[in-house]
Parts: sequence; structure tokens; C-alpha cells
Amino acid sequence: MTNQAQEHISQLTNHKRIKYLDISNRDLTGDADLKEFTALTSLNSYNNKFENLDFLNTLPNKEQLKKINFFGNQIKEIDLSHLLSAFPNLEYLNCENNPLRTVLLDLLEYAQKLVSGGNSSQQQNAQYLQALIQQGSSPIKPVDNKENGNNAPLLVGGAVVLAVVSALGIGYLIGKKRKQN
Repeated sequence: MTNQAQEHISQLTNHKRIKYLDISNRDLTGDADLKEFTALTSLNSYNNKFENLDFLNTLPNKEQLKKINFFGNQIKEIDLSHLLSAFPNLEYLNCENNPLRTVLLDLLEYAQKLVSGGNSSQQQNAQYLQALIQQGSSPIKPVDNKENGNNAPLLVGGAVVLAVVSALGIGYLIGKKRKQN
């Protein structure tokens, strides 16, 4: 049975005092209005059926949110540049086990910004990401893997992109903290 997220969240009390919100394993769907969660620093929402993270934009104190866990939902797309901009102190993001599609243009734009303004480590990671994205857009002969089901190249490529994106995100957050100090 699926539940509407807003119905579940409306049943909670003391919204303004909640720092850690755990709404996991409830088959929740839809959007939720989080405007009353003024102290929220961590949202744990694994194993639900959310399709996007748009409702996070209703949080009033976005700079307080540090951890987001949406493992095992139905999220298809994430705008990382918006997420990292809207939640400047985000330290942890888990969106594993979702049917995510990589948004290469957003990643390329983010990589270009890091190449021009990041530290040397960020610049190296961004240049590597740019190379991966450009390789992915070049024409490649399709390989018929129907007979042997060999998806190893896809898994390795996905793992490399995930590792680079994670490194860029961590580098972004570290660089931002250094600028504050």
C-alpha cells in the first residue's frame, strides 16, 4: 500500500524541534511540505517511492541540512548543481539504488566551473570528468551483449562516473569550507 508523504508528515508533532527526520520504509510517494521543519539537519528516507527531491526546496533553513538519504526510492533525475547550491552545507547524499539517469550537461557545466575556479585537485577531477563526458558523447559501435549478458563494461563505466561525481562533490564541499575559514 502506498502512502502520501504529506499525510504521514502531517501526523508528526513538534515539527519546529525535529532535527533528524526518519521517514524510511513507509512506501511514501508524492510531495511533502517541509516549511515547518526549521531545525532539520538530517533527512532519512530510504526505501520509499519518491520520484524526485523537489519537495526539499520547501525547507526554510536550507543551510542547516547536512545529510540526505534517499537510498532505494524511484528517483530518476537529480540536478546536482542546484542541490549543492540550495543546500550549501550538505555533507552527505545517498541516492543509491534509484533508477537515476545521468544528466551530462549539468555535470559538464559543473566540471567547467571547477576547472576555472577550483583548487588543483578539483581541477584535475573536473578535467577527468570532462574527458569521460566527451568520450560518452562520441559515436561508439553498439555491442550485442544479448547472448552472454556481459554488462561489466557498463558497470565499470558507471562506477567510474559515480566515483568522479562523488570526488567532485566532496571537493566542492571542502573548497567551500576552506573559503569560509
